[in-house]
Amino acid sequence: MPYPLAVVVPTYNRCEALKQCLEHLEKQTRKDFEVVIVDDGSTDSTEVWLADYLKQTPLSIRYFRQANSGPATARNLAVSVIEASVTLFIGDDIFPSPEFTAVHMQLHEQRPEPSVVGLGLTIWDEEGQRVTPFMRWLDTEGMQFDYGQLLAGTKPDWRHFYTSNLSLKTSLLHAFPFDESFPHAAMEDIEVACRIEAEHGLEMVFLPDAVARHLHPMSFYDACRRMGKVGESAAYFSELWPAKMPRGKRSVKSQVAHAIASLPFAMQILMWSADQSLKIACPNRLMDFVLRHHFDQAYERYTRRGHSRLATT
Repeated sequence: MPYPLAVVVPTYNRCEALKQCLEHLEKQTRKDFEVVIVDDGSTDSTEVWLADYLKQTPLSIRYFRQANSGPATARNLAVSVIEASVTLFIGDDIFPSPEFTAVHMQLHEQRPEPSVVGLGLTIWDEEGQRVTPFMRWLDTEGMQFDYGQLLAGTKPDWRHFYTSNLSLKTSLLHAFPFDESFPHAAMEDIEVACRIEAEHGLEMVFLPDAVARHLHPMSFYDACRRMGKVGESAAYFSELWPAKMPRGKRSVKSQVAHAIASLPFAMQILMWSADQSLKIACPNRLMDFVLRHHFDQAYERYTRRGHSRLATT
């Protein structure tokens, strides 16, 4: 008989983090699950290390390797081989607490409706990295996650379909695979949520006791680069779901500010200034402006190029 739960772990060039992820899965209090690892073409020691680890681990693991294609393709590959009734997505840099799988499975045993999706709580790992005020802001204010609002009582919806800590019925994923056409690994998860909500119905349930720690150091410069990728993915998402994330018209003052920021060397100076400003206050207006500028520039650049499936068909 298949396990009732499959934990899906896409991985790419994070062998050391993956080791810790699997160590935490070994320590789960509820052990009736399998792990499906999809290696997205790693060039580090992941493949070699896993070959040895699979011979000795107590976990039930299935390992697949694909050419580097992104996490959407990796998740779809994993789902295609899963027989478990419930799929739980995490990342290779996610370290589940001992009750993690038990809390997720308890939800689905109590709520067997296909539309029910469990969202766990992801917090920064305090041991393997220095967690800065900026990183805490990313997790709580919605630029990366929106856990601050969820912990305050906001009911989750399609915006909170975070595949770093998310469980749902496998049958739903067979019907609604991840869109592999997104330009970057960003927003392809919430796009699935939009399709599920529109065509099937979606009920997100927040599980604050399904805690997982996240090992992913993030500097302000890293976040700027990330916002560029998110901007391009958001442009593609908006073509699919224009009513979900409407873009308001910029004020004249905002247009002038962004025009100045686009001048040669201006953004480098602003980025340095914003990074330094975080030593004084986080968040602040300059930080917010620089991040949004990276998002907006990438969004507009992608739209101008017309690099979307919809624009060419």
